[in-house]
Amino acid sequence: MVSPSSSPAQKYFSSFVRTLVRTLSSLKIAVIVIASLAILIAVGTFVEARYNSEIAQKLVYKTFWMYLVMGTLAVNLTAVMVSRWPWQKKHVPFILAHIGILVLLAGSLITYWWGLDGTLRIGIGEKNHFVTVPQTEVLVWSSFDGERYTQLFQREVDFFLDRPQNKSLEIPLPEGNLKITHFEPFTLVSRRIAASENQKMGSGLRFLVHNQRVNQSEWLLQKRPGENAQAALGLAKFNLGPPSAEILKKGSTENEIFIWPAPGDKFQYILYYRDPQRKPLKGFLTLGQGLKTGWMDLEFKVLMYFTHAEETQEFKPVDRPNPLTTSSIDFEFLGKKYSLQVNDVTKLFTDHAVYIFSYGQKRVDLDFDVVLKEFQMGRYQGTQRASSYQSQVIVPGLGEKTISMNEPLKHKGLTVYQASFQENEMGQPIASILSVNYDPGRWIKYLGSLILSLGVVWLFYNKRKESRNQAPKTEREVTDHE
Repeated sequence: MVSPSSSPAQKYFSSFVRTLVRTLSSLKIAVIVIASLAILIAVGTFVEARYNSEIAQKLVYKTFWMYLVMGTLAVNLTAVMVSRWPWQKKHVPFILAHIGILVLLAGSLITYWWGLDGTLRIGIGEKNHFVTVPQTEVLVWSSFDGERYTQLFQREVDFFLDRPQNKSLEIPLPEGNLKITHFEPFTLVSRRIAASENQKMGSGLRFLVHNQRVNQSEWLLQKRPGENAQAALGLAKFNLGPPSAEILKKGSTENEIFIWPAPGDKFQYILYYRDPQRKPLKGFLTLGQGLKTGWMDLEFKVLMYFTHAEETQEFKPVDRPNPLTTSSIDFEFLGKKYSLQVNDVTKLFTDHAVYIFSYGQKRVDLDFDVVLKEFQMGRYQGTQRASSYQSQVIVPGLGEKTISMNEPLKHKGLTVYQASFQENEMGQPIASILSVNYDPGRWIKYLGSLILSLGVVWLFYNKRKESRNQAPKTEREVTDHE
């Protein structure tokens, strides 16, 4: 309140503040905010139904317009509270309700800026400490001897919002710029292995395993000449290349086959059994010749072999996503054009060096390993549908723990949930998919919910009390009138 002795400037400022607060706290702004929020949520729901939640986040929920509406809501709520000044005891529940909403918004903002929400994939018997998050990045490494690699470039990118076809991204490299020229959000990718004239590429072998219920073919592709390639299909492992000296000496404890080229267009093989009582099977094969493995009546055949092979991919753009689609980019380097899908890498060979170019989701280091000791899964009787599943993990400092759908693991401020699992072609689980969440604003949001609930309950209590106090007075007024 301005005293009579106040200066004209103070009176003007006080009048300006009252007018500003009255304007910002108006019911019209509140109605506009609520209507705008309803429209944005409706649009977001439509986008999410047509595409997916990630695109809905990019196009609606994490946009300037959503931030503008939520910011206006916070300003409106604050102005409404200020407009009641000086506050009285009857204003307390009203103020608590508004403060609760503001605290909720603050907690959500803290989680958005400093939180973590990603996935952790761990193969059975393996360990991992990198969480994959939705943000994407491009990276380039180089090597002059094919062994030691140096990182040359790293940048977080969002090609969905900032399309390279509008403005290409150029990555400077010692032998010329690598230019990213095109992005497709939804593509169907088909894989193709072909013979290569590049002597730096490893071998490629296509094999078939089949019985009365299984008919599965797969490629084994070496990253470089002489380096073993491995594929795990169900109950057995398949290797392109001879076994190591240790395995030759001690044998293998897995159902496993090693196969490699021999003189005379033949292939030498050594086949091991999980049963230690069974002796390894050794011999030679030719293309198309069947080998009875002794693993569930499976027969093994070599279908195709290339001394030097490389993988090529064909990309077909589609309008909408489905479980088989992925995003992809086109890029150019030294006059050649390439395509690459998300979460993939490619090698670029020159006369002086080899470059590894990667485009994919960012990985966040947890600073500790999570080891998947065992994955257990139950199925509905008579079907292959999973009814329950859980992971037995080993975490430093905690020891062995169980993570199930209803029993998350909490460690170092992180909450780890059992999200899903990965199966091989034979329907057997090979990896556990865990959801890793860090929510620094969680307790602030809990506090906001508590304050809001207290304010709302208090408001209803005061209304009920006020109506009870007014009831006898109303009855007396009616009697006096009569």
